[in-house]
Amino acid sequence: MMKHILMFTILMLGCSMLFAQQKKITVSLKNQPISLLFQEIQNKSGYNVIYSDEIVSDTMIVTANVNRVAVNQVLEDVLPSKQLYYKMLADGMIVIGSTKLLNGEAKTAVKMILSGLIVDLKGNPIQFGSVALLMNNTLITGNIGTETGDYQLAHQFIDQQGYVLKVSSMGYEPTVINFVYPDTIKLRKIVLKEVQNTLKTVTVTSSKPLIERKTDRYVVNIEGSVLANGNNGLEVLQKTPGIWVGNDGSIKIRGNQSVMVMINDVVQRMSENDLAEYLRTLRSEDISKIEIIASPPSEFEASGSGGIIHIVLKKTRRDGLTGTVASQYKQQENRPAYSGGFTFNYKVQRLYLSGSISAGKDESNSVATNDISYADQSLYSSNTERYNNNGRLMARVGAGYDISDNQSIGFQTVQTINKLNQYFNSNISFVNTAQPLTGTANSEWFRRPVLNGTTVNYSLKIDSLGSGLKIIGDYINSTKTELNNFRSIYTLTSKNSTYRNNTPNTTNLYSLQTDFTKIFKNGISFKSGLKFASTKRDNEVLNEDYVDGTWQLNTVLSNQFIYKEYLSMGYASLEKTFNRLSIKAGLRAEHTTMDGNSITGNEKFNRNYLSLFPSVFLSQKIDEKHNSFGFFSYSRRLQRPSFAYLNPYRLQFDDYLTQLGNPDLMPEYTHKLELGATWKDFSADIYYSITTDKIAQLASPVANNVIEYQPMNFNNSNEYGFSLNAPFKITKWWTMNNSLAGYNLRYTLNDFSILQTTFYARAQNMIVLKKLAELDFALDYRSPFVGANTRYADQFSTDLGINKRVLNKALLLRFYVSDIFNTSREREFTEYSGTTINFYQKRPTRTFSFYVGYTFSSGKKFSNKKIEQSNDEEKSRIGN
Repeated sequence: MMKHILMFTILMLGCSMLFAQQKKITVSLKNQPISLLFQEIQNKSGYNVIYSDEIVSDTMIVTANVNRVAVNQVLEDVLPSKQLYYKMLADGMIVIGSTKLLNGEAKTAVKMILSGLIVDLKGNPIQFGSVALLMNNTLITGNIGTETGDYQLAHQFIDQQGYVLKVSSMGYEPTVINFVYPDTIKLRKIVLKEVQNTLKTVTVTSSKPLIERKTDRYVVNIEGSVLANGNNGLEVLQKTPGIWVGNDGSIKIRGNQSVMVMINDVVQRMSENDLAEYLRTLRSEDISKIEIIASPPSEFEASGSGGIIHIVLKKTRRDGLTGTVASQYKQQENRPAYSGGFTFNYKVQRLYLSGSISAGKDESNSVATNDISYADQSLYSSNTERYNNNGRLMARVGAGYDISDNQSIGFQTVQTINKLNQYFNSNISFVNTAQPLTGTANSEWFRRPVLNGTTVNYSLKIDSLGSGLKIIGDYINSTKTELNNFRSIYTLTSKNSTYRNNTPNTTNLYSLQTDFTKIFKNGISFKSGLKFASTKRDNEVLNEDYVDGTWQLNTVLSNQFIYKEYLSMGYASLEKTFNRLSIKAGLRAEHTTMDGNSITGNEKFNRNYLSLFPSVFLSQKIDEKHNSFGFFSYSRRLQRPSFAYLNPYRLQFDDYLTQLGNPDLMPEYTHKLELGATWKDFSADIYYSITTDKIAQLASPVANNVIEYQPMNFNNSNEYGFSLNAPFKITKWWTMNNSLAGYNLRYTLNDFSILQTTFYARAQNMIVLKKLAELDFALDYRSPFVGANTRYADQFSTDLGINKRVLNKALLLRFYVSDIFNTSREREFTEYSGTTINFYQKRPTRTFSFYVGYTFSSGKKFSNKKIEQSNDEEKSRIGN
């Protein structure tokens, strides 16, 4: 744990340095000594500027007339012409040095030069060490070391005078050396000792809040929170304020619009079900934070009408090897689930290596009932027992290399292999005007999704202001075999049936993108980029009936469909700050060309359209003291139909349930307005959105008492709502984070309309009992909501967890109970064309789990390279 405190402290110091460099000042000097400029910087930025009179003299005259320009930019404009340079130090200082001395020149320009080398215990040079010379407890000069550990100080030393040399560097214990000039032998090689992990003198009394409101997003800090351990990635999202995760794996922000999910800047191009399975392979201890971006700017792809959820994984900060190993056992009523994983990061010189592997196995049982009342007065009723037996495996390997200080390349490959087996046993009763019908149905559903992804990237830093170029190339290959065996036996033998559906698919996706950023000295930020993505998907539906002891292909229900899509995209945006007002405007253009070919049905279709997506964001700082601000945003976004939805297939799940594709689907477009404010840690916002051609799955009755599910374009969908976040510190040892959201949603399809107001509330509590344990408990409530023509009942659950850290806090033990009172269940009510459907399902939501996790590290701090990918929007539509 102390290692983590040290790294956290270093990170905070680094952030402070960055903030100081970026703090803007106003200075007006004409032909004045440079020392006056340094005095202005001290007064207006809070930094101490340190320099030697032999290096900086009053004969150096400068002119500086700047208005709200960053401190670093002011120095970079002025110092080079005076053969000076600067370095920001973590202890609140800016040290001014001479480029002549740095290059070993002008040793005759001063009478005495003090020089030496700063190293660690192993003799390795320490970069940019801070060196200060004192006499009689007064600082008289200072400088910083070079990349090779060398340092130099210029001063008019006095013979037999006592001096003090203070040397420090982040991550090392400071060293103080007393000497009498000219005896300087012990200064030629100065050894610093790395700060020990115990850090008994360091006390961290504050921590990040669970929820932070930035000007364009919410940030949920997972690391160090109650969500950090013992959960998989999907469970973290389910418990994250501001995010709703449906029982089908659908993920929403506040309302009911589809979102785009990103992991470390990489958008996950999968269907909702497969994305849920993929997130289950992630571990919460690998997640640093989650960013919730309801109205993304133009540099993000336009897909995701409901916004973007960005999962940011932890980045190692030490040289050498760091990693975590963890395992978990969970009891799901009478069935077990267990999982484990290992993550590592390693750095040597300019090379960065990282990787992870996780695996899990879970079994569970659930029960469901389905009651249907048809317009002809017929009644259908079923009771189903379901058994799940799932296995998951994910492996990731990445590498990065710094070609130079300004250039780097990266590589990453990811593979997931899942085996998902479900078994259904149903008792069926059907009553109509003819005669009652009873029977049983048995179904086996076997899925084998496999996904491979490879990414390469190149980045170039153009200047110190943040300008740069980035190029990213991706390749994704996804395959899935899917087999559904079905058999039903009724009292009326003519209704008996035995068949199987085999639905394999393969998807190949290529993408290439480039992004350019230019930051100007006047504070204007310009961004632009281009991207091209190519997707090909091959779907098959093979339906076979078991007749007279042999399997016979049903040509009516079988189909092969090949889908191709080409996306060409470009964007540009400008951002400027005027005093406390920040304005950002952008425009994105996306051209779509797609071709569909139903080989079996000899049907073809193609689409070709260009769409524009403007976005505007305004932020007004209200109170510097409390970091409060108000904001307004507008954006236009879209949601393309998934590849599976466009397939003109008819897939029969059982005798009374069928799912259809829809090649006529059009993309949905959303206009969203958002207005909000924040004060300290409290935040509130309201929004309004209107969506045309809303894509939703409609349930409707057809012939032979079959219920047909088919994605449709609704005429429109209107939604408005609000969200509130209010953290409270009840006592020194009890912290509560509260969130409340509400929205009103209306669907319209021809003469059909459905309306619902929904509220969502979550209260998360953390109680720290010193030297004993940490307790956390959460209350979660969601009122009834709607989707297409289905109404969903409310849900309520209560969770409790206990954490205990041992072995110098490196080993975490966690016991967790979810849904203590077993209140969570699913109720759905659908009504359409005189037919009503009542569905109920109870999963094993009350679970007991035990988690063990161990964190290890060895080496010095470093920043792990993040491998970026560009296959963002397309992967979410693979549809496996």
